[in-house]
Amino acid sequence: IFWDEIVSHIYSEDVSVIAIDLANKNVEPVLPHLYNLIFSKISFIDMHKIYEDIFDRVPLSLLKYNWFLENISTVPRGVYDVLKRFMDISVSSILFLLSLAFYPIIFLAIKLDDGGPIFIVQERIGESNKIIKILKFRSMSRDDGGEYSHNAEPNAVTSVGRFLRKTRLDELPQLWNILRGDLSLIGPRPELPELAKRYTNEIPYYNVRHLIRPGLSGWAQIYHEEHPHHGVDTFETKNKLSYDLYYIKNRSLLLDIKIALRTLKILASIAGR
Repeated sequence: IFWDEIVSHIYSEDVSVIAIDLANKNVEPVLPHLYNLIFSKISFIDMHKIYEDIFDRVPLSLLKYNWFLENISTVPRGVYDVLKRFMDISVSSILFLLSLAFYPIIFLAIKLDDGGPIFIVQERIGESNKIIKILKFRSMSRDDGGEYSHNAEPNAVTSVGRFLRKTRLDELPQLWNILRGDLSLIGPRPELPELAKRYTNEIPYYNVRHLIRPGLSGWAQIYHEEHPHHGVDTFETKNKLSYDLYYIKNRSLLLDIKIALRTLKILASIAGR
């Protein structure tokens, strides 16, 4: 009787779309009652898909192991993988050559600021949890290697470093990492090993973001405004992970191009300020 009332209400309200959590075991007894509705031109949409379409990320708190088994795979994608690597090499080669014009100015600015080293090399977590070493222009008084303990030696962003970070110029040397194959133009940003270890213990499924090659820019970087840049923040890292998982699930050449264009728009707006 209860389901007769529900179905009657659906017809009386002229419902055309029903959102439902198809992965929920409690929904299984309901499915036979809903089956006949497909003959009435009523569509069913997974509530997870609606969440993704609205918020451009996955509902991390609702995910279970079955979601990862259905949506996450490291099986090579053939044409996509080849085109992505071609885009990485061609675009980063052009950008690297163009960026060389800025190097003398940046070298001089860093040296005149505090006389310290121009570059720093830091370890990050790469594809398949492998350690990679990325190259950056030094923006802090020293290279702390990702040490965030309270007993760590004080460190601060330099005057020049503040400008380099704001304009993202400190990341120009990472174009070399892209050419080497350590990074991609687009992908989840690589994390420091110490932080990755901590977040793996505190955040469910965190290690999934390391299944693919990390990137210079990514879905989380352009849509997650509160992501932690330099420090420990488990709450916001959970939110960032929800964007990373969205990208890993939906990654495609068109999505990569969308992220690249959005990144260029953001950088242009910063330069125009």
